[in-house]
Amino acid sequence: MRHHLEYLAVRALIVLVRVMPSPVVDVCGSMLGFAVYALDRGHRRVAARNVQAAFPGRSSRERRFIVRAAFRHFGRLLFQLLKFSTLTPEAMLARVEFEGEERVRSAFAQGKGVLFVTGHFGFWELQAMVHALRLPPMAVLARALDNRALNALLERIRTRTGNSVIYRQG
Repeated sequence: MRHHLEYLAVRALIVLVRVMPSPVVDVCGSMLGFAVYALDRGHRRVAARNVQAAFPGRSSRERRFIVRAAFRHFGRLLFQLLKFSTLTPEAMLARVEFEGEERVRSAFAQGKGVLFVTGHFGFWELQAMVHALRLPPMAVLARALDNRALNALLERIRTRTGNSVIYRQG
């Protein structure tokens, strides 16, 4: 039942972000991220431990700021991903900038596969979606969501521009 309600909430959110201007999408995403930061003690603790390990020389205040900013960023990423899922390919391309496209084309021209190694930096989900509008589609590696209906929705979003998803096992 919880999974069904989560799915319905996300579908309703997509309807809302479709009509929202981008600045409002960002504000709503930031607010969601902050709410999750405030309410989800478990993930907040995991993030704090990770930031402590990554930045042992930073003060506890700086580390809290980084964790809060990361939660806000993930909220914005989610809202922008949902917004992009409602845009035409032309509208998506109008909202992004490409850098290094010539290096990618050069690598593809050698007739071999190209491996992109990225982290969860920036708006990686959007980058993958828009990539396939200017360059050959790619396969993205992902962990399946526990909610099967939401996972199917996310897979449709990820593949709508021609990409495919490879789910990690274990």
